[in-house]
Amino acid sequence: MAHRLRRMRSSRDQCALPDSEASVKLRQELIPRGTLIERTRELMELTIDFVHHPLFELADATKRIQALRPGSLDVPPEATQVGSGVAFVSGMVKTPLLTPEEERYWFTLMNYLKFRAERNRRLLDLSRLNNSLIKRIDADLNEARRVRNHIVESNLRLVVALARKFSDSLEQLSELTSEGTTPLIRSVELFDVSLGYRFSTYSTWGVRNQMLRYLKRVRSTRLRSVTEDDLRFENLPDQRTCEKTDELANQLRVTVVNRLLASLSEREKFVIQARFGLDGHSRGQTLEAISKQIGLSKERVRQIIFSSVSKLRSEMQLEDFASLDSAHGSDDF
Repeated sequence: MAHRLRRMRSSRDQCALPDSEASVKLRQELIPRGTLIERTRELMELTIDFVHHPLFELADATKRIQALRPGSLDVPPEATQVGSGVAFVSGMVKTPLLTPEEERYWFTLMNYLKFRAERNRRLLDLSRLNNSLIKRIDADLNEARRVRNHIVESNLRLVVALARKFSDSLEQLSELTSEGTTPLIRSVELFDVSLGYRFSTYSTWGVRNQMLRYLKRVRSTRLRSVTEDDLRFENLPDQRTCEKTDELANQLRVTVVNRLLASLSEREKFVIQARFGLDGHSRGQTLEAISKQIGLSKERVRQIIFSSVSKLRSEMQLEDFASLDSAHGSDDF
């Protein structure tokens, strides 16, 4: 039994990375029994994913991985320059790019830490609580997370570069950068550095596709909004009361509509009047019919309708709603 305990202790020592005095002290501190039971149960139900490497199985894996650490990591990094037009994301791209050697080291270290945490996790047993083992697992997971975050920060400029390529405004640049960060993190978790490829080559595909999916969702949302606005305006003339409509209320409605239309350009006013049958125009003209009259494409006519409707909605005041509501003689406008 004593021989078996010595063998297990020796195996653990071989896997240990050099510890600081603070980490040794922390590991020696006892976790309260209730917390220890809860944390043991949490870890036993957890599966720690990592990208395996044959190096991890070697007895001197820790020493070999430390040998991969490039000397460039001991040199203070130079301040990086941020491209014009992206000042608001300057904090995201301040971490220098990784060299191939640094990339190899950080990815190998991150996955080794998770490999070691998973191997130790499988030794957990609720009937034999092990304070030291829990401490080692949590220390490895925390260090792996720190390394992952460093890799992500070093590659955020890739996300920003792709976002700039697809965006046409600062607001959209911010949204695309946010969208692209999630697949970047996922790519860090899945990348196999042993294959010899650069991480940027591997991650660009996932980040780019996520941004394109986001842009597609935005376009679909805008299209639905235009369609809904079309329906609202098409329903506007139909909500007048029949022959019993009060003439004064009807005049009030016309006054409100004419005042709103006055905020539009002549072309916008013509398109809206033709589309919704206002001011003597035949009601409900198609986009194709309107496009032929003004010599523009159907898509351009749709864009004019969308922008004009947005402008009308921004011009509409609270009293306008009340006036239109009374003109219709009902409570739903």
